[in-house]
Amino acid sequence: EARGRLRAAEEALAAKQELIDKLKAEAEQQRARLETIPVLQAQADIYKADFAAERAAREQLHAQREALQDALAQLRLRLEAEAAAR
Repeated sequence: EARGRLRAAEEALAAKQELIDKLKAEAEQQRARLETIPVLQAQADIYKADFAAERAAREQLHAQREALQDALAQLRLRLEAEAAAR
């Protein structure tokens, strides 16, 4: 009877140890996930800032292009007026 109880206690202890090992592995996985969240957030912030900078640069280039087109149109009008005056 004592051997049966000892065996049951050893089995229970083994089962508890398996559960502890499983929970430790799960905790380590969760810890790893938590460590990657700030890294991913930082990457997202960098991509967002980069996108905003590219957008601002495109808008600035577009404005410069429009200004150059307006200047070209005015220059053409002036040249046409000078040609007509001759």
